[in-house]
Amino acid sequence: MEKQNIVVLGISTGGPKTLREFFNGFPLLDASIVLVQHMMKCANKSLCTTLNSVTKMEIKIACHGETMQPGVVYFAPSEVHLELRNNKIIQLVNGPKVCYVRPAVDVTMKSVRKTNEDNITGVIMTGMGKDGAEGISHIKSIGGVTYAQDENSSVIWGMPKAAIYTGNVDFVLTPIGIRNKLISQLGRLSD
Repeated sequence: MEKQNIVVLGISTGGPKTLREFFNGFPLLDASIVLVQHMMKCANKSLCTTLNSVTKMEIKIACHGETMQPGVVYFAPSEVHLELRNNKIIQLVNGPKVCYVRPAVDVTMKSVRKTNEDNITGVIMTGMGKDGAEGISHIKSIGGVTYAQDENSSVIWGMPKAAIYTGNVDFVLTPIGIRNKLISQLGRLSD
């Protein structure tokens, strides 16, 4: 089984603006990114369209049963949880809300498994509440690299703060800082 680079990014309040900044000029990364944004279902497609206009990555709404590929951002659709089976197959699950939200980044992050090959990265950005704190701890416990957005650049510093307070965050940076570190950490696909 070949090595994969997997990034799970959780974000909530202030997300669309922060994600535009984060993905602006983002290269084709040698990674599959799962994006969990708390938002109304009616806005899923328009956010994907907006983000697709600023990055070389393909940004698409995740489908049940699809196999993740590098260079693609899988947007977790609203109202269902997204889990990863074998770190590769997307599963959309109708479970109860976690931290008052569905999809919850905790659910996605906690579904990722430790393997000898895969490089796992967890990122928590602006948002209220504490979704992602348990997930970040899980990612750290399986040997992953963890990031959280700093307070000054966050619209609401609830989720990043809760993640940081677990003691399991490696880097606290602005969205641009996180982007630049991810690019150097994971590398680019040849365009």
